Amino acid sequence: MWAIGRQRGVGMLDCGRVTALRLRPTGSERDLLDLEPGVHPILPSMLDARQSAGDAIAHIYVDSRGVWLQVRDGVRGVYVNGRPIRQMAMLRAGDSIFMAGVECVLVGRRPEPGGDDVPARADARAVLRAIAGRHHGRCFPLERECVLGRADDCEIPIDDEAIGAREVSLRVTAKGVRATSSTPGAPVWVNGHALSTGLLLPGDQLVVAGQHRFVVEAARPSGLAEAEPERRASGRAPSPPKLRRAARRLPWLIVAAVLLAGALSLLLLYGAG
Repeated sequence: MWAIGRQRGVGMLDCGRVTALRLRPTGSERDLLDLEPGVHPILPSMLDARQSAGDAIAHIYVDSRGVWLQVRDGVRGVYVNGRPIRQMAMLRAGDSIFMAGVECVLVGRRPEPGGDDVPARADARAVLRAIAGRHHGRCFPLERECVLGRADDCEIPIDDEAIGAREVSLRVTAKGVRATSSTPGAPVWVNGHALSTGLLLPGDQLVVAGQHRFVVEAARPSGLAEAEPERRASGRAPSPPKLRRAARRLPWLIVAAVLLAGALSLLLLYGAG
């Protein structure tokens, strides 16, 4: 869809670029952790200087699979995006993490400015998937300009007084999904960054009003989805695995035919006598 060769897909992480992730208290410019590949303990003193070092509240693991938060046994009061975590949770840039009375955000890649609104190719597809909030679990195709807001005529309507009538506009371009805030003083939050406009790539997280969370995903081009049914309808020869399965069944068919012929011969022989 776009030139995103460095993206490995949803849920996967390029460890060569993981230093772009940082753990930061909400509303602060002070980073608690620069998340390089490895294991990172979160100590009480990191969240509150008045606390002693003590045992780690949790650990953040970073590897080729992604970023994971593991809570120490017996620790309660840890939340990710408002959801209580007892043992482990996968994290993504833009997530809110609440620990020991302190809210933090996982700050990731800062999106590029919206730039020129060059139209995307005709076969370009993108999806906005809701991962928290009123539309949790729903997917919204971004095939044309979409508006997210409280107004009834919005393509992505959210009945929430904290959201403007037409809060965010989204348009698929040749380089990604351009998100632009339509409400003065209400920025677009992407990967933990407050922006007036930004270019979103697959895997980026958009947060509206602090609780409505969406992730941009690249959809499969329609031509690829239709190719397999067309091949089946064309009547082409079966694939080698199918031929091998047919060849394995052939000896049994021959044996069955021989046994049947022998049975018929015996029947005719003794029947005639």
